[in-house]
Formats: sequence, structure tokens, C-alpha cells
Amino acid sequence: QTHKGDGYNELRFEDELGKEEVFIHAQRDKNNIVKHDETTQVGNDRTERVERDETISIGQDRLEDVARDETVSIGQNRAHEVGNDDSLSVGRTHTITTGKDRIEHVGNHRQDLTKANHTVEIGGHLEQVVAGHSTLQTGEAIRHTTKVYDIQVSESLTIRSPAGLLRIDGAGITLDGLALDFKGPVSQQAKGSQRMTATSGVPEPGEPICLSCLLKAIADGHNMIPMEGAS
Repeated sequence: QTHKGDGYNELRFEDELGKEEVFIHAQRDKNNIVKHDETTQVGNDRTERVERDETISIGQDRLEDVARDETVSIGQNRAHEVGNDDSLSVGRTHTITTGKDRIEHVGNHRQDLTKANHTVEIGGHLEQVVAGHSTLQTGEAIRHTTKVYDIQVSESLTIRSPAGLLRIDGAGITLDGLALDFKGPVSQQAKGSQRMTATSGVPEPGEPICLSCLLKAIADGHNMIPMEGAS
């Protein structure tokens, strides 16, 4: 019986077969001090319940081994802080589900390695800002499907292939190739001029032409095919 109180401390032993028990009841606090090692072995299940807060302080290392499954349920927030490195190894599938926003900060380099396919699906918009270089290299093909494709460069744009190149820069437009095939009509109109020159139907579809000769003739004012109203 607690002195001047209604509570009590109890230490009880039960040795009846099938009911063996050591029972400890502390009316208020319980303190254990172990000067060296402590070992606890439970042959079956173990249940531990803390009504309020719990603090665990470990001076050196900690090892936790779970033979099968582990479930952690947190009602509110969780903070995970690691002073040095953090490694996560998953033998099969790894799934992350975020109900709202996700923010990831990387102080230095980042490397992602996917050995098979990589699929990204975005319900809204995608914006990428790269301060330095951006390189995309594929072994087979690149295909973009969209309504409007707008490319803006401040200095020059070059499209290069083994047969030639197309360059757009401050000096103008340069088209250089082994052969140039025009499958449809070609027309040219000088800025501010009502005069147009055209090569509609010349050459035959698929037949190579000398582009430099064509451009020179147009620059000199020669019509490859007379246009109605041209003089």
C-alpha cells in the first residue's frame, strides 16, 4: 500500500503449472540501471505500449533484423536525418505514393540508371531549366508529336546529317548537301517586292538540281518559270 495514498507497488510470482508468471506493478515510476550487458529473450510474442512519448538514445551502432515483414504507421509527420551516407537496397519492386507535392533537393551531382524502359507521365506542364549544357543521345530514333513546335535560339541553329546540313544564324540560312531534291513547287519573293519567281514543276519530282545555280539565277532576277504579271 502506498504511504498516504491509494496505490501500491506489487511484485508477484506464480508457479502453478501452465500459469507461471512474474508480475511487476509500479504505481508511479520504474527505473532500471544495468552496469554492463542486458539480454532479453522472448519465446513467443511481445507487445509494448507507450501512452505518451518515447526516447531512445544509442551511443554507438544499432542493428535491427526482421525475418519477415515490417509495418510502420505514423499519424502525422516524420523527419529522417542522416549525418553522412544513406543507402536503400530493394530486392524487387519499390513504390512511392505522394498524396500532394514532392520536393527533392540535390546539393551536388545526381545520376539515375535504368537498365530497361523509363516512362514519365505528367498530367500538367513540364518545364526544364538547364544552366549549362543539355545532351540527349539515343541509339535508334527520337519522335516528338505536338500541335506547335517552336524552337528559339539566340545565335545559330544547325541540323546535320551525313549528306549535308542546314544552318540558320546571323549571316542567313545555309543549306549544304551532296544533292537537293525538291518534290514540290519552289517560289521566292524578295522582301518589300511584288515580284515573285518560281520553279513550279522544274525539275521533275525527285530529280536533283544545282541549288547554288538556282539561287544565283533568282538573285540575278531571272525567272526559272515566267509568272503571270511578272516583267
